[in-house]
Amino acid sequence: MKNSARASLHIGVDARCLNARRPWGGGNYLTGIVSELARSGKVNWSFFSNRPDLPFHKPPGVDDRPVYLFDCPGHRLQIWEQVALPAQARYHRVDVLHCPFSSLPLWQPVPTVVTLHDTIEWDDDALPRGPYMDRLLPRAFARCAAVVTPSHHSRDDILRRWPDMSGKLFVVPHGIGQRFLDIAPAELTPDLVALGVREPYLVYCGGEMARKRLDWTIEIFEAIESPEPQLVICSLAEERHPDFTAKLRPETRERVRLLPYIPTHSMARLFQNAAAILYPTLYEGFGFPALEAQAVGTPVLLSPVSSLRELAGPGARLLDPDDRRSWVELSGRLVAQSREGRIPDIDARNWARRFSWEEAARRHFQVYEAVAAGWARV
Repeated sequence: MKNSARASLHIGVDARCLNARRPWGGGNYLTGIVSELARSGKVNWSFFSNRPDLPFHKPPGVDDRPVYLFDCPGHRLQIWEQVALPAQARYHRVDVLHCPFSSLPLWQPVPTVVTLHDTIEWDDDALPRGPYMDRLLPRAFARCAAVVTPSHHSRDDILRRWPDMSGKLFVVPHGIGQRFLDIAPAELTPDLVALGVREPYLVYCGGEMARKRLDWTIEIFEAIESPEPQLVICSLAEERHPDFTAKLRPETRERVRLLPYIPTHSMARLFQNAAAILYPTLYEGFGFPALEAQAVGTPVLLSPVSSLRELAGPGARLLDPDDRRSWVELSGRLVAQSREGRIPDIDARNWARRFSWEEAARRHFQVYEAVAAGWARV
């Protein structure tokens, strides 16, 4: 995007994901959209969040934009989201309020856009819900001006549950971080070596939710005949590391590395030097690790389920989600190949470039413009 465009829209954003000791959740989604539109000069941003006691991680390019950190009582009733946030958006006269993480206020005094990443919280009966999820949020979705979702699979799930959204629902795939696209082959960085990472290794990037299948990954790793590779586990909450490690068999524990939060440049290097990325999840609204692995040219093992069908490019190795033997055999074969040296898959890297934050930001801006104009046709 060019800098010649004059800033014309004032967009307020629920930026709680950036207001923490470390950015959490899909903070890379919000950062990608905000920083790209900041470069364009088309948007004036205002950020709203609820933790004045914690740092706020501003996306690049918006150092001069205001951040409003304010808390209020009534956490159990979600008063901040339902009352304080829309009141502040109205007070600061934003043109559009964007709520980027599948939740939004019922009271919408300014035009409101929500990003609904998936419907897993409504479809998975194992997850806790209640009146807020089951009644209030669907009513808020019905009232909002537009809904953005990152995949066609998520769109289909949303329309299956809430068919009346069809006229205001837009599929806008996420982008891929430039560090993953630009990284060149090199040795492991000193910080990764200091964390005990050594080649050859496999990477699991996910958490402990059942659908992510961390236990399955451990089973696959333990069944590989070679005792040489490590399993590097990312995105497991650090406070869970001791309990999780204690559950492992002693011989497995010696070859598993649980990493703390690491910056993006180290994550890109970790992915590129891996023998493979293991991504056995059964459901994703949008699976960043599948895309990031291909962006650095590393094979990613996954199953053609949910949105992952849309992210399976040349670097994806598609396996039946329940075919344990195939997962073990392919993982072992890729480890053996990595010992002989591996050149990043150029076809996979080129394919991943189609997922750009520039395009995602352009399409978000189209939605903002239409909403601010009173819901003209996008």
